Amino acid sequence: MAKAKVKKEGKNVQGHIRARLDYLQKAAVYLQNSQQNTAHQVISEATGNSAYDQNGLHSTSNDKKSTRGTSGARKTTEPMNNLSRLCVSHLRGVALKTQIRLPIALKRSVCKRCDTLLAPGLNCSHEMENASRGGKKPWADILVVRCFECGTVKRFPQTEKRGKKLVQRREESALQHEVAAANAKVEEAT
Repeated sequence: MAKAKVKKEGKNVQGHIRARLDYLQKAAVYLQNSQQNTAHQVISEATGNSAYDQNGLHSTSNDKKSTRGTSGARKTTEPMNNLSRLCVSHLRGVALKTQIRLPIALKRSVCKRCDTLLAPGLNCSHEMENASRGGKKPWADILVVRCFECGTVKRFPQTEKRGKKLVQRREESALQHEVAAANAKVEEAT
């Protein structure tokens, strides 16, 4: 008996999974941004600065309505942050179970311990370290990302492409010498 033909997998076989990952990433970013915007509104109202409510009406923190709103806003900031973390946790879980590699930029923008989206200056710090003597070796640069939420430190080497091997450098210099010799002959002829 002949074997049954097996269909070959196309390029976009796991398109629905990638769409789900994209949706989870966008949802996490949206939830974290909305949480940060709510926190900024709470701070401005607590300091006495004027603010506009959802209807566009001008209100100050001395109004009874706005003081009630600040306590409600404080209560909503923490669940929004937790929802953002939950989305990131699901994102990483789906990628693990389906064996899809996440882009490097996405992996580096997420804290691997607390699943927080890292935004420089807001909830993480970026520093460059060079442990070589006097910081003279440029290939020893390391980007250090420190999460303010859990204190986790991530280190990423910041190296450029590796230098070419001696054989390749000699071949390139030989080609350059040949080109220079050919240009010199052309100039002599003219």
